[in-house]
Amino acid sequence: MDPLGKPEACPTGMRQLLGILFATGFTLVVCLAAGKLVLQLVQARLTRMEEYFLGFVTGAACLSTIVFLLTAVGQAHRGVFLAAGLVIIAFAIRRGAHRFAGVRAEWPWRIFFGVFFVIFGLLYLGNALEPETSPDGVAYHVALAARYLREHHFPRITTNFTANYPEGMEMLFLFAFAFGKHTAAAMVHFLFLLITPFGMIAYGRRIGSPVAGVIGALLFFISPIVGKTGSSAYVDIALAGAVFAVFLLLEIWREEPRSGLLVLIGICAGFAYATKYTGALAILYAVGAVLLKRRGIRPAVLVTACSLLIAAPWILKNAIVVRNPVSPFANAIFPNPYMSVWLERIWAHAQRVHGGVSVMEMPLELTIGGSRLYGVLGPVFLLSPLLLIGLARPAGRRLALAALLFAIPCVAAPETRYWIPSLAFASMGMALVLARWRVIAAAVLLLHAVSCWPPVLNRYVHPYAWRIGEVDWKAALRLTPEADFLRRHMSDYEVGLTVDKIVPAGEPIFSFSGIQQAYQSHEVIVEWTSSFGLRAGETLRTPFTKDLQPTRRHDFRFAPITTRKIRLTQTARSDNDRWSISELRVLRQGVELPRAREWRLRASSNPWDVPLAFDNDAVTRWTSYEAYRPGMFVEVDFSRAVAIDQVAADCTRDQDGMNMRLEYETAPGEWRTISEHATTYDVPESEGMRRAAIQEVERNHVHWLLIHDLEHDRGAGDFYRYQKLWGIRLVAAEGQYKLYHLE
Repeated sequence: MDPLGKPEACPTGMRQLLGILFATGFTLVVCLAAGKLVLQLVQARLTRMEEYFLGFVTGAACLSTIVFLLTAVGQAHRGVFLAAGLVIIAFAIRRGAHRFAGVRAEWPWRIFFGVFFVIFGLLYLGNALEPETSPDGVAYHVALAARYLREHHFPRITTNFTANYPEGMEMLFLFAFAFGKHTAAAMVHFLFLLITPFGMIAYGRRIGSPVAGVIGALLFFISPIVGKTGSSAYVDIALAGAVFAVFLLLEIWREEPRSGLLVLIGICAGFAYATKYTGALAILYAVGAVLLKRRGIRPAVLVTACSLLIAAPWILKNAIVVRNPVSPFANAIFPNPYMSVWLERIWAHAQRVHGGVSVMEMPLELTIGGSRLYGVLGPVFLLSPLLLIGLARPAGRRLALAALLFAIPCVAAPETRYWIPSLAFASMGMALVLARWRVIAAAVLLLHAVSCWPPVLNRYVHPYAWRIGEVDWKAALRLTPEADFLRRHMSDYEVGLTVDKIVPAGEPIFSFSGIQQAYQSHEVIVEWTSSFGLRAGETLRTPFTKDLQPTRRHDFRFAPITTRKIRLTQTARSDNDRWSISELRVLRQGVELPRAREWRLRASSNPWDVPLAFDNDAVTRWTSYEAYRPGMFVEVDFSRAVAIDQVAADCTRDQDGMNMRLEYETAPGEWRTISEHATTYDVPESEGMRRAAIQEVERNHVHWLLIHDLEHDRGAGDFYRYQKLWGIRLVAAEGQYKLYHLE
């Protein structure tokens, strides 16, 4: 207590705040220094505002790539990052790159812009300074950065497809995290939120309409989803900044077609890809725009080459770690054991039908609803058809095209924040039209600001819409202990602390639904994030889920034959169901042939799991991991000719539409059908499946299980009631979570 009896600010809290502010400022300065060095190298002639915006985005791309390389060689250390940043700053000062162009230019409406920018900027700053609790931030954006710093390199992660996304922004989060921890990551994203509007103003000035630049910048900046996303440890505002930088640079290049600008275009487009897969559209857009100018193929090649300098590290990382350069997508083209076509399809479908919003409902849901698509753009964007009026101008046509292009990913995933890159161009397109009637434009902006201010916003958006509320400044300034804030705002914060206390370092945990991974140090394998997770989840559910138990036998009996190979071939087709075989048995005179080490097993789909159909374990199975179709097969090569007269396949009951044909090889590459159909009948369920399931999970080096009490369909009650039958022991219960050790 101080002499007046008031509680003193917590010294630890003050150190945390200073660390966050240093991390943010240091990242900003290093990005600007790196970017200015590149601008100087390519001899770009830009206005001061363009230098700030383009220098920051270009420098962010360079710093992100530098951090990637340092992490790739095992040098993800705070001291290394500090030294790298200081070297960049020193080199920039030595080369005079710290100086910016000319005198600040006057621009209209700057006071009008400044008032709204400061008011909403302070609101966003307070939100960004609060301890980081955003869903994706604590699940992987910050969690992965924390893990990389903890392990000082890229660990080989094959059980979480979110680690396969391009992580260009996560590298900046990692750099800042080293000095300011979790909140520093959100503050780095906040930097993009602050600087992107100035890029939009610079574009307005470049096309001779500075008022439109101010209007467009404010329409974008004040949007609730922009503010909430930009003050969280997400990546969507950075993506918008990168693609708008490409757009602005192309505008400058049209006026002054110099090769140095093509280098910048490529770097910014590559950073868009490195930020998010949808940023690949920026590369396509840039290359297409350059080709349309009909200046030969060389400019397009230069743009592509420079973009690959920033994008290629992520492509190579995925190709090496998970055998798919664009994981978690295109698994049909790049088959691998870590992410299946089936899981990709389930995930994509969930994204596509997000909230069940129809096309007709979309405008209102995006602008004033917000519950089903998690956030709102603001009601003023119901005026977005104004873009059509702007088509009379070349700038209006280019803005409309860019808005349309970057809205394409929203067809597959319509969540509100995915519209943000397109929103930047839509805002500018609307502004070009509104700038003709300045009084109306000012009124629209005032209405936009009032309708998006949190107390007003709360009156019409759905209570579950993702948005900024009142800022807890005590928590933001760390006058309230960070842990207290996290306990109030994260239901899984405390269980993370419990996990760290109990589970030995380095041991993974399996969970059906997962918990936050940013404030605890263990890998949590979640069922829906990898093929292994899905396989482990189904293994654990099999003992209490009838449809997963192999109680349907498909029995082929035939006159004795001697052959080296047999094959079960699928003859039916399904759009939704997988083909699976829990156990495949080969018999002679009623006696099963013992599985021999020299048997060679093949499957046309998911060949990595085919041994699970030959392991005499009722809780495991081979599954095609894609909808079955005619021609799929499972094959056994006995390595020598054997005599057989029966083949039996034990399958689950959830695939009644499938039909198998039994074939054998008569000569190399020549197959003959033994039987088109099997006799099908039910067999009793196996005993001891609970213990068998636990043993299977343990064989994969997982010894801990975290279950939420509300996961009734995933056996929460069964695990608790029958711990001895499972072979597990309840170690801790925290809130609605229970932590079990596999004995």
